[in-house]
Amino acid sequence: MKKLVILGAGTGGTIMANKLAPVLDNKEWQITLVDKDEVHHYQPGYLFIPFNIYSKDDVIKPRRDYFPPGIEVIVSALEQIQPESKKVKLQNGQVLSYDILIIATGSGIHP
Repeated sequence: MKKLVILGAGTGGTIMANKLAPVLDNKEWQITLVDKDEVHHYQPGYLFIPFNIYSKDDVIKPRRDYFPPGIEVIVSALEQIQPESKKVKLQNGQVLSYDILIIATGSGIHP
């Protein structure tokens, strides 16, 4: 079985998972999505909080609400990418091998 690993479940990683899951045969491909956080921050929405247009509940949602069915989701920070051996080491101790790696770690938010 071929393995596709997506690092980052923000906008970029979630879009890639949703685009690829329906077109890759799940008997041939395993899709694994890795992110250090369970929640999604809709960053543009933070602009509207001071004006009482949005609340915290409007901009912070569970990431899993946006993932396609049938993919593996791992919540852990990334420790190391090992391109020579096609492996990713996670902070939780797991080591994932991959055939294709998508790095979509995005920006860090500091509200």
